[in-house]
Amino acid sequence: MKTPLKYWVFRAVSALRWYLGASTRYDVHSPYLVEFIREVYRDDRHYHAFDLIASVRKYWSGRPGTVKLQSLGAPSKTTSKNERTVRSLVATNAIDDDCGRFLFRLALWLKAEHILEFGTNAGISSLYLHAANTNATFHTVEGNADVAALARETFEKAGASESLHQHVGLFDEWLSINGPAASPPTKERLDLFFCDGDHRYQPTLDYVAALLPSRSANAVFVIADIHWSEGMERAWEELKQLPEVTASVDVYHFGLLFFKQGVSGPHISLVSTRFKPWRLGFFGAEG
Repeated sequence: MKTPLKYWVFRAVSALRWYLGASTRYDVHSPYLVEFIREVYRDDRHYHAFDLIASVRKYWSGRPGTVKLQSLGAPSKTTSKNERTVRSLVATNAIDDDCGRFLFRLALWLKAEHILEFGTNAGISSLYLHAANTNATFHTVEGNADVAALARETFEKAGASESLHQHVGLFDEWLSINGPAASPPTKERLDLFFCDGDHRYQPTLDYVAALLPSRSANAVFVIADIHWSEGMERAWEELKQLPEVTASVDVYHFGLLFFKQGVSGPHISLVSTRFKPWRLGFFGAEG
């Protein structure tokens, strides 16, 4: 399937619009978000978990076999195939190392005890989230049983702890059984929610709305690919306006919703200073 030119034009215009409107850390004055930028956005410390995850990636790069695909969310913009090699799926669909480390640092900063992921895929993003605290209760949900089987292999290779709970099924189904509206309602307060499995406008809004009652006081909801389509950009704009949201940060690949009381904005797009060095008044700055 040849990707329509219209899609690439949209992505280019969207990225340029985001860049032009983005702020750097020197524009942020909220103490809470300044701490987030220091501990999550700019931290470049190396953790042993990153080496373990790199070894799992290497395993998948040489793993033979194919996997059947299902159209459970928004259809792919770049392929219409219903089957792919395992190695290409992990290489192109799994979270990249920079974004994975970002999630790890976020979970670490939040001291997250209860984490939920929608969209396990092959389990690479799950490893980053789980590695931040292997004792934290971590639930990850994947709709495609064949892809979920790859994730199980990933977790076995990484030696994931028993606190990682894998679920196979639709997100709506999981919410009806385990979400705050379930009977009896869940008692776990959600510290971190990562949504990366259904890039459609209305479902994205619905998942966030369904989980809002179960959030903890310091919870952060992370929405992936908010600039993937016009629908996702519209969903992000609406999510930022929810009365429960006290601040938001758009780092392009992810949108982060903060709910901490006492915080009053801002709602910003954040770019590294090295891409806008004039924000410092001189060139050569980092981060």
